[in-house]
Amino acid sequence: MSATTALPEPDSHDPLRAGPEARRFGLALGAATLAALAAATLLPPPAAPPPARSIDILRPAEDRLAASLERLAAANPADADSLRRLVHQLRASHRPLQLAIALERLHGLTGEPEPLREAMQLRAELGDAAAARAALDRLSATGAATEQEALRLAALRIEAGDAAGAFAGLLAATSRTPTPELALRAMQAAARLPDPSLAMRPLGGLLAEVAPDLAEALRRVLMGDGRPDLALYLLEGLPPEDQSRPATGLLLAQAEARAGWAGAALTRLMALRATEGLPPGGGALLVELALREGQVEEAFAVAALLPPDAWPADLPMRLHEAARAQTRDAGGQSGLFRQIDPQRLAARPDAAAVVALARGDRVAARRFAQAALEQPPDSVEGARGVAAVLRELGQDQAAHDRLRRVVQGENPDPGSIRLFAELAALPERRAAALPLLERWRGQGPVAGEAWLRLALAEGRLADAAMFLRGGGTASPTALAGTLSMAAQQRDPALAEAAAAALRAAPALPEGWTTEEVAVAAALSRPLNPTTLSAALNLLAWAAEAAARDRVVLLLASAPEAGAAAAQLSGIQHPAIPRLKREAGASGEAGTARLALLAVLAPEEATPLLAARAESEPARFGAALVLARLRAEGMGAGVEGLRGLLPRLSRPQQEQVLFLSLASAPQAMQPALRGVAEETLGAGWRRRYESVLTRQGRRAELIAALRARAALADLAEREEIALRLDQLGDAAGAAAIRRGEDEEAP
Repeated sequence: MSATTALPEPDSHDPLRAGPEARRFGLALGAATLAALAAATLLPPPAAPPPARSIDILRPAEDRLAASLERLAAANPADADSLRRLVHQLRASHRPLQLAIALERLHGLTGEPEPLREAMQLRAELGDAAAARAALDRLSATGAATEQEALRLAALRIEAGDAAGAFAGLLAATSRTPTPELALRAMQAAARLPDPSLAMRPLGGLLAEVAPDLAEALRRVLMGDGRPDLALYLLEGLPPEDQSRPATGLLLAQAEARAGWAGAALTRLMALRATEGLPPGGGALLVELALREGQVEEAFAVAALLPPDAWPADLPMRLHEAARAQTRDAGGQSGLFRQIDPQRLAARPDAAAVVALARGDRVAARRFAQAALEQPPDSVEGARGVAAVLRELGQDQAAHDRLRRVVQGENPDPGSIRLFAELAALPERRAAALPLLERWRGQGPVAGEAWLRLALAEGRLADAAMFLRGGGTASPTALAGTLSMAAQQRDPALAEAAAAALRAAPALPEGWTTEEVAVAAALSRPLNPTTLSAALNLLAWAAEAAARDRVVLLLASAPEAGAAAAQLSGIQHPAIPRLKREAGASGEAGTARLALLAVLAPEEATPLLAARAESEPARFGAALVLARLRAEGMGAGVEGLRGLLPRLSRPQQEQVLFLSLASAPQAMQPALRGVAEETLGAGWRRRYESVLTRQGRRAELIAALRARAALADLAEREEIALRLDQLGDAAGAAAIRRGEDEEAP
């Protein structure tokens, strides 16, 4: 017999099988039953069952009352009191669905928010999300939503892709209850819109009316988070009378300058200077912008009026460099500096020394420099200026020796350590100074930065990375500079150490964001489609002009940019239009944008490059050739190259050809090598390989060596094979030794 049809076990409670105790229990139960039957004979007979029409009389009292109130409310639809009594009864009888319906009717009748709020909660508890959301929308539309309800509705709208609806609800809620959380969420919703200015300006106008302090707090948050564009739109929403105040004008200029509109910021400050006068801090910004925009005379005129404590630490050297670049002769330079009296800067001897020397007053410069030795500057820029003055005066060795003795002593002050490091920055002094600075590098960010700067200058990148990984400190500005340098030199270990130290710092340098830190660290490794996409995403949304400049310069110098971009071909990235707009700017950043555009969107870059190459063929010719190769094909690219080469000198021809060879797709290499052979003659390949070696372009160097091997004799092939072994291309070396002449793919 199977297990599924097994016989049941005997019932142990069967009275026929039970023991004495069970039998006693059975007898007791029988006696009780007989007693009950006897008692029943003494009761009156039961009543007849009630008729069907009077069934409702037997309902529970609360049911009958609810039904009665429902009929009363239906008979008097405009009577709120009847509906309230019904709501009270339904709540007491725990009928959630009927209660929610009644509450919604009560809200529709009276407009009171509380019934609808209770109904919304009931709908949510019943699992009716659509009805609960409709109630929340209704609360928002009637202006009755609380702060938390407004935030919840905004989150739902953002999740559904309705940023405009989220902003509208948050703006209305902020007008009723201007809290920091509502204003911040409204700003975040505005940032998601295609044109954030259309939302940020109304937000600025509203906050100026209902909560001016909150408007200023939000502006500070935006500037600190690297969104000067949103801060600018916020300020542009202020009433005209507020915008006309000098203090607000300075805030507008600060946002414009950081967002990339330096010319507009300079114009605004110059207008203020000519009318209302510059507020505190306005003069220093005007000088900086005037130098950036090439208006050197204006910069000097304003700098002459700045009080000593308003001079930025780097201003003296920047004025010196600008004047030298403009005039290139001592007479003109001294003429510009004649406007500035160094004696006015006596409280800042580091600045006064630079100004005095630029004016040609070496006696005053020596006096101020000696004062700066006694009172070392409290900034790297100030120390660098004093070191430059002392070198020009021929007194830097004595100052170096003096401060070396201080650093060799016990507990040197941070200022002396910083100035000693600047005096020891010359190549012949760095190696001897590093052990002295290493002794104090753990004593704080000033000493740590002094050692770090010299270690990096000496090429001790591994030691610098170890120092930072071990908890070594430096200023956020120095850490950011270290990260940028590590990315440029392709040192991932140092880049990651600097990035980690930056993230642990109390605050990032002005204009830096955590996203830029991550992208810069990633760009220290060979570029691939993933890192290229991340960098382009940053370029697409970054509002800080300086941040975009830094990322563009790193991308434009990446030798793998072409290959990574080829894998993203067919994708029109949102960063491309911005790159095109900014590619026409003057300076290094504009040129880097044009070079990057030539790789990412050659068809967009070709007209711009053609115009630039017309006046500067040596500088922009190679980029134009590569853009035509990518956009129009090999025939057009080679034709453009042949037309360009006769306009160049021999060194320029070599430079253009080598750059084209290093950057062109592999399929186009044979045609370009043919042009190089015709133009440069024999021996060009080895010179090209030397250029690639200096630039650290390993992949291109391997391809060039394997291409030369196809034309080489046996001895030269062995030499190339050995070189490939050194470069880690064992497969290529083995192929050459076997006599296989295929080039690297």
